[in-house]
Amino acid sequence: MADYLLDKFQVDALWGIVINNRPDTALLPPDGVLSFTHRLVMGLVRDCLTKYYHGHLTSEYLRDLPQNIRTSLQQAEARFQNGDLSSIKELAQKVLSIVDRRARSPERLGAIESLIPARMPHISDFETSKLIGAGTFGSVYLARHKDLHQTFAMKKIAKRKLEALEVEEGAYLERDILTFSDCPFVASMLCCFPTKSHLCMVMEYAEGGDCYTLLDTRGPLSVPLARLYFAEAVVAVEYLHSYGVVHRDLKPGNLLITSTGHIKVTDFGDSKLGVMIPKNNIYKQLPEEISREFRDHEVCGTPYYIAPEVILKKGYGRPVDWWAMGIILHKFLVGSVPFYGNSLTEIENNIVCGHLHWDCEPIPPFDAQCLITELLRKNPEQRLGTAGTFEIKGHPFLTGLDFDNLLSQKPEYVPQVASNVDTSFSINHSDINKHLVSEDEDDNESFDYQNFSSSSEWLSKLCTTATRRMNNEDPKSPAEFTQASCTNILEMQKESFPASIRDDAISSLPCSSPLSDIPAHEDRKSSMPLSRVQQNSENKEKEKKRQGSLLRRILSSCRRRLSRAARAIACCYY
Repeated sequence: MADYLLDKFQVDALWGIVINNRPDTALLPPDGVLSFTHRLVMGLVRDCLTKYYHGHLTSEYLRDLPQNIRTSLQQAEARFQNGDLSSIKELAQKVLSIVDRRARSPERLGAIESLIPARMPHISDFETSKLIGAGTFGSVYLARHKDLHQTFAMKKIAKRKLEALEVEEGAYLERDILTFSDCPFVASMLCCFPTKSHLCMVMEYAEGGDCYTLLDTRGPLSVPLARLYFAEAVVAVEYLHSYGVVHRDLKPGNLLITSTGHIKVTDFGDSKLGVMIPKNNIYKQLPEEISREFRDHEVCGTPYYIAPEVILKKGYGRPVDWWAMGIILHKFLVGSVPFYGNSLTEIENNIVCGHLHWDCEPIPPFDAQCLITELLRKNPEQRLGTAGTFEIKGHPFLTGLDFDNLLSQKPEYVPQVASNVDTSFSINHSDINKHLVSEDEDDNESFDYQNFSSSSEWLSKLCTTATRRMNNEDPKSPAEFTQASCTNILEMQKESFPASIRDDAISSLPCSSPLSDIPAHEDRKSSMPLSRVQQNSENKEKEKKRQGSLLRRILSSCRRRLSRAARAIACCYY
């Protein structure tokens, strides 16, 4: 394999896979995990072809490519919840059969070990109450799962706004990232589903608010707290970058604070997905490839945190997140951003041409000044972190931190939360009824997002525990459960939960049957796995809906292109 490079037949075959899986023609799998894995595999294929045409393809790259594909597939199997993996396995097998001579049979992809299939989530599973956040496309509400008796944050995105601004793909990518991610410093998603007028994402609720609110109420952070928050965010960004995810909107407002005082990165609405680069890869990417991975000329994000290469529209990549991290650390320690202005143009000019000044109060420690300066280098190829996260982790400002055990460190600040429904650290409007949107309004069948529904490994395991108790599969009946016995069972099950789930989230599981108020004679078949006939029927129905959705998306894309062409012709005429 050392001297083996792609021939014309292999290149043509890979191009055929790319053409047949274009976003505007191919409908991604409905499950978030499968969709994200599909994106990863196709990203690796496109990257392989790009390196081939630019003469950067190496034997080391081709040697690692099959293993990277298998790794992404194995992780999909570990997180897999609904439907089957046949489509993803077939895609992976096609790619492997082209680039890897050893991949000649589907058996090499491994066996599927899925959890008990769960019923698709629905808005009726939740009770929404307080409005705790608002954004461009929708709002975030406090939501309680009726069966699990746990509190979550439900993000509701208005369909009409997505359709009007042609950013539906961003909502699907955010769903896929949140469903797939398994990092203690990245927000976890329980499930997602469409309603008549909204796309809903149910995520873990961070009772401590966010870092922006903390800075706004308390001022600059102490050096130990800023160091810990920054280190946890670095681990989160490193994890995201290893899968090719560039956040593009890192800022204190998107760093949530949990009830235990640690942080979680959230809000992937502006994220971009590039090429998966595992931490243990043995080949090196060129700095220009990393810093110019995307050339779409999109300028998105919060103005104060946008990197200069994005403003100049010369291409950008993972280093834009490290620039934002430098601005965040400055905000943590000083209480303000280093580049500001009275207008967007003035802000952008200061970012591109301005210089750092340390005549502020309070003045950060010298090693923190050095770290911020190196993160805010104008040239992304020279920016700290571009060559690897080890450059940041080894900086003197972070000396003494154990990056493998950050969760075990006691934060200097722990929010005093009264309960898991305490919203005192979040936006809490007094006139909630004015902001709550009825699910019956703005009903329009042209907005078909039925394939948006997805559930995570977290939901499946919580529901599996609840279902077993409902069906008396535990040694003790629900009435015989005590707090101690329930705690013991949960302690034994903790190892099987995703790393992103907090201990307090696990311990908040109900000690009695979550549906103990249901009479014993009521039908409980809805909590059991579906029969093969029912599954086949549902799969056929889903396939019809997917085909209809695909046709509508193609027609919508054609209408938009014709409209743009008409505008261009009109401009030329006049």
